[in-house]
Amino acid sequence: MKILNKHYYDDNGNPVSEEEFHLLYQEYEIISQINQRCTDNKQKLKMLFDYLTSNDMKYDLRQTSADGRRSIEFTYRFPPYKTWGIKSGSKYAVILNHSGVCSSYSEAFEDICSRMNIPCKMVTGFTGMDHGWNVVMENGILKHIDIAYAIMNRNRQNKYNYFMKTFDELQQVAGHRTMNNSIDELKEHLIPKIKVTKRTDNQTPIIKVTDRSDK
Repeated sequence: MKILNKHYYDDNGNPVSEEEFHLLYQEYEIISQINQRCTDNKQKLKMLFDYLTSNDMKYDLRQTSADGRRSIEFTYRFPPYKTWGIKSGSKYAVILNHSGVCSSYSEAFEDICSRMNIPCKMVTGFTGMDHGWNVVMENGILKHIDIAYAIMNRNRQNKYNYFMKTFDELQQVAGHRTMNNSIDELKEHLIPKIKVTKRTDNQTPIIKVTDRSDK
């Protein structure tokens, strides 16, 4: 990452906005710490979950729609980014301001997982309000991670009640919810894709496993 003549570039030399540059810088710092301390994906998921549910992270639901179904997005303005107008429902709010709603925490979690090559999907559903959380795959089983509920309940419940749970287990602790995403859609996104590359030299084909986190 670099800045040249007030223009911002990512690690691959691609131009990015100032906002994206600062977001990437903070995410790379988080990822660096995770990679130094963790040896497998489950440890990495737990450390990222711990970071995003730490006590300085806030669930900032200031206003809801008239029917009470959804949060109304507002704009953060804070130093040193006062001119940007960071939306409360975006991943920028979480990474740069440690505040947000369910969609911003879910988007941030998915984004960082993607950069660590861990397949992860943000899903949406209804819990009395429109809601967003994350799903990963562990040993062929879909596991749910609800950062927003962990933050909202961390002072009266064990926050790990909302980490790596089956859908039924999540409902047992958080109450009834629906999910808009189908099981087939989630498996398509999360199960590694095997790509076989044919060779012209009669040698063994190259088998490459790629995940779905780049979709």
